[in-house]
Amino acid sequence: MKLNWLYKFNVIKEIKGKEEEKTTNEKGEEITVKRDVVKKLPVTLAIRNANLKQYEQGELFYGVKLSEGIKAGLLTKPQLAKRYKNDGGPLSDPEKKKYAELYLELLKMQDELEKVKLNLDDRSEDERVEFASEILSRISTIREELTEYELVQTSLFDQTAETKARNATIMWWVLSLAYMKTEGSEQYMPVFGDSELYEDKIDVYDKIEDEGELFWTEVVKKFAYFVTFWYTNGITEDAQFKEVENFYKRDHGIEDETEKAPEKAPEKIEEIKTPEEAKAPEKEK
Repeated sequence: MKLNWLYKFNVIKEIKGKEEEKTTNEKGEEITVKRDVVKKLPVTLAIRNANLKQYEQGELFYGVKLSEGIKAGLLTKPQLAKRYKNDGGPLSDPEKKKYAELYLELLKMQDELEKVKLNLDDRSEDERVEFASEILSRISTIREELTEYELVQTSLFDQTAETKARNATIMWWVLSLAYMKTEGSEQYMPVFGDSELYEDKIDVYDKIEDEGELFWTEVVKKFAYFVTFWYTNGITEDAQFKEVENFYKRDHGIEDETEKAPEKAPEKIEEIKTPEEAKAPEKEK
């Protein structure tokens, strides 16, 4: 059966071996010296384009996991939102007041920064630089404090039945769509085995996790990153996946070792969410 691909990418695999080098000793005799070397081999991986059968299986898997979560006592998002609305929300009254004060101060600091840029107070260049630095430092501190309050509210929804089902379904898709090109061949094989059973694929995944090999750790992380974007944002274009790969490299401090930088950067993706942003409440699947 011919497979269609959403996106192909490389992960560097380090292979240890021996390398022979001919040299001459002090007596002028030719000798062969063996030394340890580490070769970096780019391995091609691919995300399969799901077919109708897989979409149906994925939706069924999500429904089963959602039902299991509800039976286990997890609240749904509407239930959680209603509870906190009735209780006044996750923040106490003093916390709400502090949050409002911080937000107003942030707006004030941003206005002050604009005044410094326009030099409305007729300051010297040194004074402007010093004052701008103080304002930027305060803005950074305020934003950190605001983020803490916002995370309290966002993290509540990480424990809902929908979020748990969504995360489990993303893993299901990772196990189902991950393929790798076999060495010395153009053929792609499923990374987590040929079995269609979720339990069998999870066993392969657990074995990879237990071994802790750097190459496989990187493979799993990249598949999870790409598939999360695909599942939560519905991306399908090659340029979109390349932009996501740029996100990944930026987030993990990785330089591209497999290909030269493109002459022209891919177009930006509008309103795309990172996996961290995708944790925020989203529409149900």
